Amino acid sequence: MRMVQRTSMLAMAPNPSTPTVTDQAPELPQPAPQEPIEAEKPPTLASAPANVGLTRTAPAKDKKAADELAAMILDDLSKIQGCPKRGVKVAVYGSNPWNSWLSFGADAGPVPNKAELQEFCELITERLKRLYDV
Repeated sequence: MRMVQRTSMLAMAPNPSTPTVTDQAPELPQPAPQEPIEAEKPPTLASAPANVGLTRTAPAKDKKAADELAAMILDDLSKIQGCPKRGVKVAVYGSNPWNSWLSFGADAGPVPNKAELQEFCELITERLKRLYDV
């Protein structure tokens, strides 16, 4: 019986290897409080209009009469070697975009570089279209 009592007493006695409520766990070291880090603010940019880069505004074109534009094209063509001095006509027609038409009359005689002159007329017209409106 004593053995039974003794084992029951041991069962009631606290086990030193298991922690109890009265035992306190050792305190863990707490990190020191830190100041918040302030990020550098980026420099402020000069205020720009909201639509920069979104729309392209066309530069204002000068206005010329169709006769003036035809004379400008004819003047440039006459500087090309092989262009007849007479019988060449340039007509400017249309409004925006406008076009030009090159014709050779009987007074021009045979024109061996006719296709070359017509291509050059188209180049001159494209250049002038960027600069002038009719």
